[in-house]
Amino acid sequence: MLNKIAISVALLLTCTVHAELVGLDNAELLDVTGQGGADLSWTLSLNHQYANDMSKKDISNLALINAGNITGAYYQYDCVANVLCRFAFSPNNHIEKVNGVDNKKWLVFKQIQGTIQIDKFSLDGSTIINKDGNPQTAMNLTFYDDKPLKIRNLGFSSLAVESNGEEGYLNKNTYTTYNNGNAVPSFDQGAETGFMGVNVHGNLHMSGNLKIFSYNCAGTTSSRC
Repeated sequence: MLNKIAISVALLLTCTVHAELVGLDNAELLDVTGQGGADLSWTLSLNHQYANDMSKKDISNLALINAGNITGAYYQYDCVANVLCRFAFSPNNHIEKVNGVDNKKWLVFKQIQGTIQIDKFSLDGSTIINKDGNPQTAMNLTFYDDKPLKIRNLGFSSLAVESNGEEGYLNKNTYTTYNNGNAVPSFDQGAETGFMGVNVHGNLHMSGNLKIFSYNCAGTTSSRC
């Protein structure tokens, strides 16, 4: 009996629920208008605590930072092994022979890290007057001055030219001694060898609109932009 009731309900729903897609020609599509948009946020974090610990919901704990506790900054360098946090490339695959061995030259950026975050920007549609004097649709990005692009601990510790066979980019040289055994000062002691480092920390304030559109679109009824 229950099976018969279930079948009857299913048949009833099949008969009463009905939807059908209807095709639109070009003229009908041109008559369709709408309005809408989206508020978005974006975060990129690489080799930082925030990137490696999924329990972190924000890039920092302001309460801890305002109290003078820097452990609340989750954009501190966090890498399993320094050799895994590098970017290296070999310009023109340059190879130098040393004692009959081919050594490939590598330009290596060591201890790459950084967190970039913007709390809010908007995406919606807009209309411009194009080069032909016709109205044309465009994608509109809006940035707000009170929602800056937060740049935290972005950069690399050192830049070096490495060579050792085919995989010189894996060299693990560090500063320990110099000039026949003198100890390197504590600032560089144990740091990876290189000749330059870059670190950026701050806020980039932006306010205004960025409209993106096709330059070659005529904006006429027969063109798709």
